[in-house]
Amino acid sequence: GHEGAAGGRAGAAAEDELSRDAIAAQVLDANRRFYEALERLDMEAMEACWATGDDVACLHPGGPWQRGWDEVREGWEAIMANTGYIEFEIAGERASVVDPVAWVTCVERITSVGQGGEHVTAEVAATNVFVLDGSGWHMVLHHASPVVRPAPAEEGQSN
Repeated sequence: GHEGAAGGRAGAAAEDELSRDAIAAQVLDANRRFYEALERLDMEAMEACWATGDDVACLHPGGPWQRGWDEVREGWEAIMANTGYIEFEIAGERASVVDPVAWVTCVERITSVGQGGEHVTAEVAATNVFVLDGSGWHMVLHHASPVVRPAPAEEGQSN
């Protein structure tokens, strides 16, 4: 059917919102693939998640900046070579899109195996930036920093 001007605008707005949600879902999917590659310690899958140019960058907690794909790849290779087991639970995930760039902010709850074989969990706040190219959304920036929580107040202490 043929819509009047008002109906056309409302329809376009609904369509825009639908496409925004669909795009955000694609970005969250790309973000999930990144963490799956890391959990599997799969360097090939990790490389497939990234744009592999000179302008990519990565900052691991406490680390120096790694810039350009060669440095970034070496960083991931070192992590994978020195990790026996790692599991990620991703919390508070939020995608923002300004086409053709998108970013995801989230908290990584990371479980790994400590020196004595015990499971150790840490929380890391992460920002992952993606750029859309001909084959989908690819990471250009991973920035992770530890979440430091204040010590709990003593029992019976007033604020």
